[in-house]
Amino acid sequence: MGTSQFDQLTGQFLRAVRDAGGGLGAVCAACVRVLPVRAAAIVLEERDAGMQPWCASDEFADRVESAQATAGEGPAVSAVAHGTPVLVVGLAEDCERWPGFAEALADAPLHGSMLAVPLRLGTIRLGAVDLYRDRAGRPGPRFMSGALHVADLVTASLVLASGEGARQWAQPPASRWIHQAAGMTSAQLGIDIADAYARLRGYAFTHGLSLVQVARRVVDREVRIEPE
Repeated sequence: MGTSQFDQLTGQFLRAVRDAGGGLGAVCAACVRVLPVRAAAIVLEERDAGMQPWCASDEFADRVESAQATAGEGPAVSAVAHGTPVLVVGLAEDCERWPGFAEALADAPLHGSMLAVPLRLGTIRLGAVDLYRDRAGRPGPRFMSGALHVADLVTASLVLASGEGARQWAQPPASRWIHQAAGMTSAQLGIDIADAYARLRGYAFTHGLSLVQVARRVVDREVRIEPE
């Protein structure tokens, strides 16, 4: 892409965010509107909890992001850890490098490909934007350059929101439940918060549930994580 094409993409993205009403959900929608993708999601790195989904543009993306959060591994986790984009050429057959992630998705009908692009500000790791394409396969250089530019725009949107208290994006309910459940588990078992998140993930994995489902049940006192 040339400079004028990047400028055009920037204008399209900003208009799409404005048209969708602003906020993180609008940023997700803008990614889908300006790139040839079927869905997009934004995951943010939260202290001790790891990568957590903050928005997804459709149910398919939401299901994949929930699997990443539950397993604590996946394309976005690797992208953020290494600071480079991670491509899943075929979601139906190319996830075995993350066994827990693959197992969490074992019963889900998968198709297409996924690109996880890290969101970074210097050395600060913010999270990742995950882009879903209908077709399996390796995208061309034009798509890759556009995706990287959009990731920069998403990063700028995050930084702008964090600097404007009145427009700070609210933490999604799923993330709040997970943090509350971890706090309750930490207090009940007398373990540190990082271990509490690990115990919640372990329970979810063992019982075939998502991390959010376990968190809700812990918060509602339907489930209590027992000492090992």
